[in-house]
Amino acid sequence: MKTLLFVALIVLALAGGMTAADITTIKAYVDTDVCSRLLLGPITAERMECSKKAFPQGDEPTLVQLSNSAVFTVNKPKMVGEYVGQLAEATGELKVKDGLMKLQSVKSLEASTIPPGDPARKALDVRTYKTSGGPALYEKVRHELAMMPYISEFDFISFQLNGYDVILTGWTVRITNRSEAQNRLKGIEGITSVVNNIEVLPMGRSDMDIRAGARAALQRMLPRYFWGSGSDIKIVVKNGNIILLGAVASKADSDVAYIQCNSVRSAFKVVNLLRVNPPPQKEKKG
Repeated sequence: MKTLLFVALIVLALAGGMTAADITTIKAYVDTDVCSRLLLGPITAERMECSKKAFPQGDEPTLVQLSNSAVFTVNKPKMVGEYVGQLAEATGELKVKDGLMKLQSVKSLEASTIPPGDPARKALDVRTYKTSGGPALYEKVRHELAMMPYISEFDFISFQLNGYDVILTGWTVRITNRSEAQNRLKGIEGITSVVNNIEVLPMGRSDMDIRAGARAALQRMLPRYFWGSGSDIKIVVKNGNIILLGAVASKADSDVAYIQCNSVRSAFKVVNLLRVNPPPQKEKKG
């Protein structure tokens, strides 16, 4: 009898690991890691094109919850791979704090089946993304993020202000940067909600070596973009892949950055997303 009772307790304990309350179904756009963190807001043709181009190049699929633009990595990428660039209904255990969804099932979702008034329709209509917060509120958000003390060339944090709601996005090597960014914005008068899509990057030895190698190569060849612990060029490294972000003054500098990072030992792939912002020309005096 004692043995049966002991077995029953074990079964109950194991069953309690995931209850019905833990399982959630969300309506989502199936995006990719890079595109979901750089292209915010409504699901446009531009976003779909980015997703469909990035996925075959090895960019991992993610789920973007339609109701609030929260981004979730998934534990079974193959389950959502066939839906990249499309809408889907995903069921599983949602870990909001970690930005992760443990999938149970995924199925295709037609936009026409989402009823009017459903929060999920928000991401499907560009008219719902308004800037009613105004430039003053935008500047407050920008200033708070710019004042974060532990942002380096290995971090990229950005945001979108939709009315009085903020979507934070990007990558950081410090787990405390993720929470600090959100806490700073919660303290701004007028902000009603903050969705935190900042991903904490892996800190394994290989990625750390790639970061150091990329910075050394870029600083050697393009020193004018680096100062102290900061840089105009952001070097995001995730699982051996390098993403170059920020701005340079010429296409030639962008090409040099790409070539140098491709030569970094152990780096798998380089995604060059550097903007070219030529310096303004001086007016000629007559």
